[in-house]
Amino acid sequence: MSDEEVVDLFDRAVATVPPALLPAPHAAIRRRVRRRRAAGWGAVTAAVLVIVGGFAVARQDPAPVSPQPAASQAPVVGVPWLGARIDRTGKRITVYAAPLRGKCVELEPAPDELVSAEDKVTMSLDGAYTDCADDTQVTARTFELPQAVGTRFLKDGRSPYGQPFVFSDTDLPDLAAGGWSEQSPVWLGSGDATIAFRFTRAGGPDLRVLASRWQPEPDGTVEKPDHSLEVKGGRIDVYDHAGSMTAGWWSSNTEAVRFTLEVPGTTIGKSEFDALLRGMTWA
Repeated sequence: MSDEEVVDLFDRAVATVPPALLPAPHAAIRRRVRRRRAAGWGAVTAAVLVIVGGFAVARQDPAPVSPQPAASQAPVVGVPWLGARIDRTGKRITVYAAPLRGKCVELEPAPDELVSAEDKVTMSLDGAYTDCADDTQVTARTFELPQAVGTRFLKDGRSPYGQPFVFSDTDLPDLAAGGWSEQSPVWLGSGDATIAFRFTRAGGPDLRVLASRWQPEPDGTVEKPDHSLEVKGGRIDVYDHAGSMTAGWWSSNTEAVRFTLEVPGTTIGKSEFDALLRGMTWA
């Protein structure tokens, strides 16, 4: 039996004895046990103290760590888009970031957001407005859909102003079929929400097609045309502004978008202009 067991057994045996009945032998016995243990424990105790002391020196208590605030997630930076153009297949949608006077748009290289549902398609542009000298620059991004958009509602995920204006390439003449090449579009003027699509071809003439949300005249009417043409079942209004010929028509699905075709930098007569319009390929 070990010394520890002897001491423990002795303590249990006298636990119920009143203290007054515990004479000196009780203490003597404990002293004898302690002396017997001292010889064997001395070396062990010294070794343990050396080990513990060395560990305490080598491993200092760690400095208290102040709680760090949770890293805040960077806010999503985005810009609204003003207009959307659907290609002839219905699967490619190009959206145009809304213009601001004195500002240009710098899009983030990361992919923008596209959420396609049964009744709507939501597109969001990641980017920011920056100061620039030429605010007529157009910033656009094209989204690819697995299926044609059809009659689904197109929504800007970052704009609180409701649905932007939407039109389809089928609303425009197929100018590529007539030999015209499309150039980069521009905004009509500083901060103007009218986008100008430019087309050129060898031998001319160059064309400019303006697309804008319809704005009525101050009296609520549309400007009266000089005359109108019926082309492929659609009506094209022709205007003669002091020898400068223009044509205007509505988007096919709604009268929310008005198109204006111009021949910039060239004087063209009425009959020649009418022939030009009739010779185009209309959807």
